[in-house]
Formats: sequence, structure tokens, C-alpha cells
Amino acid sequence: MSEASPGANVVRSSAPIKNLSSFQIGCALLGVAAVSLLIVLGWLPNFLSFLKITPAFLRYSAELGGFYGLVFLLVGVIGSPASPRDYYGGAALIALAIFAVEASHDLPGRRGFAFGPGTAPFMFAVALGALGIGVAVTGLTVRGPGIDRFYFRGPFFISLSVVVFAWMVRPLGLVIASFLSIMASAGATPESRLVETVIWGAVLTAFCCLLFPVALNLPLQLWPNSWEPAALFKALFDFR
Repeated sequence: MSEASPGANVVRSSAPIKNLSSFQIGCALLGVAAVSLLIVLGWLPNFLSFLKITPAFLRYSAELGGFYGLVFLLVGVIGSPASPRDYYGGAALIALAIFAVEASHDLPGRRGFAFGPGTAPFMFAVALGALGIGVAVTGLTVRGPGIDRFYFRGPFFISLSVVVFAWMVRPLGLVIASFLSIMASAGATPESRLVETVIWGAVLTAFCCLLFPVALNLPLQLWPNSWEPAALFKALFDFR
């Protein structure tokens, strides 16, 4: 019968890592974020240029990869959170806020008291980030339910609605893009009904048209520039 060496017991008992897989994921994400940041700063050559990866994408990778690296690294050090659903859900809200702040940093109205196109996204992003911090801290300290089984349907249709709006708002206008985006998001739940979704989509579309072009005076066109099928098809696939 062999005995374990005392040195091995000391290393095992004093190891600060409580969740090795999360710790490894966090280190990998931090490594990706560090490389992306070094490329953005010009300290490393952009060896991904053949993939047409832009500096903006690398900046997003550095920020979001670094944030999620810290999220998983914390779990690796302190162990599983008391409420994993709240912790990771709050982290997702913070990541969305970081993305919104970064994506709207070129818009006017972000600084001072001048109201502009960037004011509302920045305010909503700050509020969302603060809410995400509160939810994540609650997930660390208050015991709650774990993460349920992942369902592909909800995230797919919500992501599809965002892509539909971003793709169609310029060539088709705010009215059509908003309505189609709302219809796409309704597919995220099997409880949606066609007639109710059409009515709710029309109401939300009217609200968007009154809020952005009228109340906020944003330069968003409501309808396509031309209703000819050839022109619409060309506009939809004319990526700029």
C-alpha cells in the first residue's frame, strides 16, 4: 500500500482553483482578448487580415472576450455561484451594455448636455449595465435556481429579428423593417398567435415611427426609395 507524498497533499489543499474548467475557459478568453488588444494597438501584426477581420471587430473581441474571461475566471477561483442563472444572466446584460456603448461611440450626443442620436443608446446601455451588475451580484450571494436546459428556438429567433432589422432598415425603411423584425421575434415562443402578433407588430411599428423620426427627429426613412422589384432586390443585396 503506497502513501501519497506530503508535497502533493500540500499543493492539492492550497490550490485556489475550485472550478478548473471555468478557470481554463476564463484564461483562454483573456488570452484571445489580449491578442486582439495588441493587434488593435499595433503591437502585433494583424495576422487575421486575410479573413477580412476589421479593427472594430478586434476591439469588440478584446472588450467582450476580456469581460467574459473575468466572468469565468471568477467562477474558477471562488466556485460555482449561488444562483448560476442570475449570475450568467447578469453577465449577459453587462456584455450587451458594453457592446451598445462601443457600437454607438461615434454617434453625437454622448457627451455634455446636447441631445443627439447617441444619447438614448448610451442612457439605455448604462441603465442596462447597472441592472446587470445588480443581477450578477445577486447571483453570487443569494441562492437560486440553476441553469435550465438550453432551448435553441428562443435565441435563434431573437437573433434573427435583430439581423432582419439591421439588414432591412436602410433599403426597405423603418416601417417594413420594424414590422418584419417584430414578426421574426414572435417565433421565439410557441405561445404566439398570428393575429395577435400582427396586431402587436402594427402597434409597435407605429410607436417606433412616432418615437424615432418624429419625437427624436432622427434621420430614418419610413419607406423604400423605390417600389420597383428590381430596385428593391438590388438595395437588399447592396451591402455597404
